[in-house]
Amino acid sequence: MTRETAAINAGRSESDAAGRPVSSQDPYWDLDLLTPDDVCALLKVKKSWLYDAVENGALEAIRLGKQLRFRPSALIRCLDERVSDGNGADDPKRLSRSPARNPL
Repeated sequence: MTRETAAINAGRSESDAAGRPVSSQDPYWDLDLLTPDDVCALLKVKKSWLYDAVENGALEAIRLGKQLRFRPSALIRCLDERVSDGNGADDPKRLSRSPARNPL
């Protein structure tokens, strides 16, 4: 387990009523900013995907000069928004995106 993963898991030890992570040990757990390399390692994605997600607004980033940094809570929020029902649809109401085929 990497230091970054341990930091995120430590902050997720408890949840409030809305399911947001709450840490009883360190009130500043969300200030442990992650680098793009940290995020790519945690999510197992390429940097190009990460930069596209930031550009599209799917993932919140903090710009410090020319550098990007990420809050652990922003990653959790992004992942929560992308939770799927297992069929690849984000919303159960939108399971069928194309017209139904006639089985004849």
